[in-house]
Amino acid sequence: MEPPTLPPEDQNLDEWRNYALFYLADQLGSAAPKTLVNPALFPRSPLEGEGPTVLFEFTADLSGRGEEPYHVIVGKTQPNYYPAYGLSAEEAFDLHLGTRFMLVMGVALMKEISSEHSAGGSSETAYDAAVDARGIVDRVAPGATIDDLKIAASFDVDGRIHTVLRCRVAGEPVYVMGRDAPPGFSRRVDLPAQVVFRLHLGQVLRHEPEPADEDQ
Repeated sequence: MEPPTLPPEDQNLDEWRNYALFYLADQLGSAAPKTLVNPALFPRSPLEGEGPTVLFEFTADLSGRGEEPYHVIVGKTQPNYYPAYGLSAEEAFDLHLGTRFMLVMGVALMKEISSEHSAGGSSETAYDAAVDARGIVDRVAPGATIDDLKIAASFDVDGRIHTVLRCRVAGEPVYVMGRDAPPGFSRRVDLPAQVVFRLHLGQVLRHEPEPADEDQ
């Protein structure tokens, strides 16, 4: 089944719903849902070559442990589905954008840097996670205590290393995006670091100014 000719909009949601159901049937077989609910339209994408999309919610039993919630996204993009992770539609779209960015750019998960390496050393590539976290935290909460710091994941993004740190800031468990990554925080420590990183990338992409905005 080919996707609808026109991009997703209010007038053709049924066509895109049918296409999403076809896609899920192809991907999930007998576990595919029969209905999709709560459509959410996203009229633009910050990714080059991509455009309007629509997100639907569904439930399915993909693990044998009972039905769980998911999102599926179709439109002028590569269709994909994701565990809901308790995300809103806006956050699920961010996750999709971050996932697409990683796939297009060939972003690779790196082996975790050792704690000795992360503490500093003579190597030119030594990375001090504690110093990095301190500098990022001090931008929003100067002097807040940082405990239980560790590197949760590192990614090679076109030769630059983006690192996700996990720690407690003023007693609250958080992820901190550091090193060469656009700095940021996430309280979603219930999620794997890889998921939080993709979510963060999508949020950064959506907040980048459009070319018209830069000229104002």
